[in-house]
Amino acid sequence: MLTDPRYSAPCALGDILVKRRNFASRREFAEYINQRVVEAGVFADADEHGMWEWLSLLYFDAVCPISPDGQREPGVDGRHLLEDPDARRRHRHLLRGPYMSYRRYNGGPNGELDLLLSYALPVHGIAATHLGERLRLMASPGALIAASRLYVHPISGKPKRGYSDEEIGLRAYCRFLNNLPDCFDLSNLSADTIIALLPASFSVWLNDTENLKGSSPTLFKRLKEVSELRDDRSVARRLDDLLAEIGTRKMTERQVAVRSNMFRTAVLGAYESKCAISGMGLRSADGMDTGFRFEVEAAHIVPVSRGGKDLVRNGLALCRMIHWAFDNGMLWINREYRINLSKDADKDSRNDWLGQFRGRKLRMPVHESQHPDREALRWHARNASRVT
Repeated sequence: MLTDPRYSAPCALGDILVKRRNFASRREFAEYINQRVVEAGVFADADEHGMWEWLSLLYFDAVCPISPDGQREPGVDGRHLLEDPDARRRHRHLLRGPYMSYRRYNGGPNGELDLLLSYALPVHGIAATHLGERLRLMASPGALIAASRLYVHPISGKPKRGYSDEEIGLRAYCRFLNNLPDCFDLSNLSADTIIALLPASFSVWLNDTENLKGSSPTLFKRLKEVSELRDDRSVARRLDDLLAEIGTRKMTERQVAVRSNMFRTAVLGAYESKCAISGMGLRSADGMDTGFRFEVEAAHIVPVSRGGKDLVRNGLALCRMIHWAFDNGMLWINREYRINLSKDADKDSRNDWLGQFRGRKLRMPVHESQHPDREALRWHARNASRVT
């Protein structure tokens, strides 16, 4: 069946040399196939129709070994055949799933794949099920790294005993993150931030060195309260209060990074993840409602390097192009919250697109307490723009 033209066809990707062998883990298989594909000069993801079924047959002894009682238990068809049209379940293929994850995260050098690829090749595992079917989590390096820090044993590299616990195990972890409001853009949150958001009961999985201990325990205690809210605007207001409370308190480098993540979350929540100038709010959903990321960014009006604070009043939600123009002084905002363009911006026809925003009123958060600080806008107009 592997070579008979009645059942198989030449690979459209070219000649990729693979050999029959066994694999100790999902990671070992993914590394092997990726190496074979790259050495054949194929640099795109190798995902040709029929390829994974062919490989499943080639490696049938590896994906369906004989049990001690002399039986084979292949399990559901989806482990070997890509028949399910729902992309959320196609990752269940025992060979395609590890390879595509490996490619997506370039081998997972930061620990993104430590949990997902730690199983034996014939084992799908609850990590592949509960993480793999939630694209919001699969699109988040921070969520995958945090899961590995929580549930993978640092010495053996295997899942920790009891990690399937319903209350504080991987299932609960996935449910918790997947239910966070949209303003928690998981694709941009670090593993430290995600761990800080988790209910305190999850800390039993962490070593002391993995906990965010330090000079500002209030931040991490209160973050857990914020994560229980279910409305973007409520999250933004609570986070802004918390960010104001911690102020310039001494923090470790890791804690400062968490604070920066929370600033972005608060700004996105206040502006409903839409650009304050253009009103645009691009969201990539990967074809499903469960996985998404936002294009909008959180811009500081007064940069932190110049004394600006991580507060919503010192922030604007801006799409990337406008963020760049704002930081480079091509546009500024007056005390009436109307948009102005610098004179230099008018000197090049490539900047004509910005002209549509001249005189437009800034799109403001619902709560007045989160409106941009006028003094901060004045600082920006004087120091960042090139108004003459």
